[in-house]
Amino acid sequence: MRAAMILFVLTGAAPPILVVTQLIMCYLAGYELWKEEDLPFLWKAWWVLLVLLLNVVGFAIFWIWLALRRRKARQTGRTI
Repeated sequence: MRAAMILFVLTGAAPPILVVTQLIMCYLAGYELWKEEDLPFLWKAWWVLLVLLLNVVGFAIFWIWLALRRRKARQTGRTI
């Protein structure tokens, strides 16, 4: 296990399954942000890049932020 990790760090090559899951997370973040019409494009790009850089942690942070934003909009009567 340790040798495989060292090889991954030294070569910088990611296994295909990791690349595919990363692309899926970025796609899902972009798809959800597409529905947020009142959000500026730079914010949308920032969130997709955060998911790209932080992987699962960034994706979790994104979903928490999105849930809080939608709850606040629902309480104030705004439509998103």
